Amino acid sequence: MQDQNTLIQLLNQPGAVSGTSIGEALGISRMAVQKRIQALVENGLPIDAVSGKGYTLSQGVSLLSDKDIGQYLDPTLCESVEVLQSVQSTNSYLLGQAILANKAKVCVTEAQSAGRGRRGNDWQSAPYRNVMLSISWGFDHWPETITGLGLAVALIIVETINHEYDLDVKIKWPNDLMVEQNKLAGVLIDVAGESSGSCNVVIGLGLNVHQPDWSSSDAAYRWLDLESLGIHPDRNQLIGLISANLIKMLAQFSSAGFAPLVDRWNALSSYSGRQVRVGSGESYTQGRMLSVDAVGALLIVDDQGVEHRFSDSNVSVRLVAEQ
Repeated sequence: MQDQNTLIQLLNQPGAVSGTSIGEALGISRMAVQKRIQALVENGLPIDAVSGKGYTLSQGVSLLSDKDIGQYLDPTLCESVEVLQSVQSTNSYLLGQAILANKAKVCVTEAQSAGRGRRGNDWQSAPYRNVMLSISWGFDHWPETITGLGLAVALIIVETINHEYDLDVKIKWPNDLMVEQNKLAGVLIDVAGESSGSCNVVIGLGLNVHQPDWSSSDAAYRWLDLESLGIHPDRNQLIGLISANLIKMLAQFSSAGFAPLVDRWNALSSYSGRQVRVGSGESYTQGRMLSVDAVGALLIVDDQGVEHRFSDSNVSVRLVAEQ
């Protein structure tokens, strides 16, 4: 791991660095340097080979660091910070670990091969550029509302980003982070444990920082990243601030639930007061979005004045074109 970090730091300097220089710095052969470079390229790092000069990064990158992230976190609430170079899914990685009561574990990765989104969708993210973060929290008892927890997570992330970078990110129910009709980030909540006892909740965040691949097949909205908004964050600081604020919320959620956060969430709702279609499969209800309630359920009123309540966060919510 340390050799790999040193290699990327050498590549991240202005100009090209020769294979010989890299080999001397790492104490390995030119052939071993080529193998290391190839492994990074296969993991998604944009390395160019310049004939007669050596290697260079086509775009500079900053490495994730457990130390840099950890400085933002309260050690009484956070057990560990782990930085991985590659993993199938950070959520799956933490979900299989033992329940740690009333403490968090933080896991981030530079690359993810099988990232997951809501409703079984894939989450694709360019390596070494974005935020692929998971936080686990051990609850003594099953939270009153998992839907509300997801909304609370989105709220804290949006408030952190808006405060730090002076943006106007909104939330599309239940927990997509939106700028107008463009998706900036998504949240996935996984839970493991007995419904009558303790459980391990894992919060997954995929946040586009520099995402060159507009690979979404969902025509309802396109993706965007922070860089397209003129924001060039230090990923370690961004992850540290978001993680610290999420962990504080998790420490309070078991007793307080979502109710104290309702007004703050409604103030950041992207579709409040607008016509939406809510449902799944062939069954949809159309109406004007009112708000969310104390457990995070979505409330809409149809054209006949009948109010409908949706608590299943797996339903689809789409904006109806306004005339």
